[in-house]
Amino acid sequence: MSREDKQGVAIIVILMLLGISAFALTYKIKPKKYSIDQTSLCVKHEQVKLKKIILIDKSDTWSNSNIEKMNRWLADIHNNIEMKSQLNILSLSGDSQSKTSIKTVFNKCSPGNEEDCNALYENCRDIQRHYKEAFEKPLIEITEMLGRPGEAKNSPLFETMTQIVDEIESEEAEIHIISDFIENGYKFNFYKKIPTVKKIMAEYSLPSESKIKIYLHIIERRKHNRKFLDQVKKTWEEYFAKQGIKVESSKRFFISD
Repeated sequence: MSREDKQGVAIIVILMLLGISAFALTYKIKPKKYSIDQTSLCVKHEQVKLKKIILIDKSDTWSNSNIEKMNRWLADIHNNIEMKSQLNILSLSGDSQSKTSIKTVFNKCSPGNEEDCNALYENCRDIQRHYKEAFEKPLIEITEMLGRPGEAKNSPLFETMTQIVDEIESEEAEIHIISDFIENGYKFNFYKKIPTVKKIMAEYSLPSESKIKIYLHIIERRKHNRKFLDQVKKTWEEYFAKQGIKVESSKRFFISD
């Protein structure tokens, strides 16, 4: 074989290797095809990595300025939901007979928006359109609904928390609670007496192995004095801390009557 022939063979081999490498790289970076649940937009038969849960205690009337703040806050939460993460918005409120219940008002996984799109192998316009129709539009409608107050006489917050935590199936979870945190439930009534954390845990224990982060967004009622409000806040912080659940933030959200 002549020198020129050897060079030709070498060039062919190199081109073949480059072609195989390019094919392998393309296959590796190309996203897998997933089966998506059309209702929740979550991937079927796959555990959600992060679930953000927002519990809104709507048992009292809010002012227009407080509703506007809530809408802005929800929009910010919505805009920061990562692709395939799940957003679950729950409302604790009453019906016409003042019976308290938890209502799921939004529960979807983010399909990703145009920023998550790779134009090399995806139709970014279709992804953005699907995002707006399936994820963004319903959330905007929900913010309007949240402006209507509930009529609940009771606020069984501890029982609600145990139910929420027991139903978490994601790898990790963030729970944002918007409430005055004044328990008025079936076992305890903070208006009469705030029990010890030990007594609360005996009735409403949480699984300590859960990878959960808690955010307390406190609605402070003008009719209550500072000593009482501080005691309520301290009780909730200890309730989570003693069960190995980290409270990332515990701040006043707004002031209300």
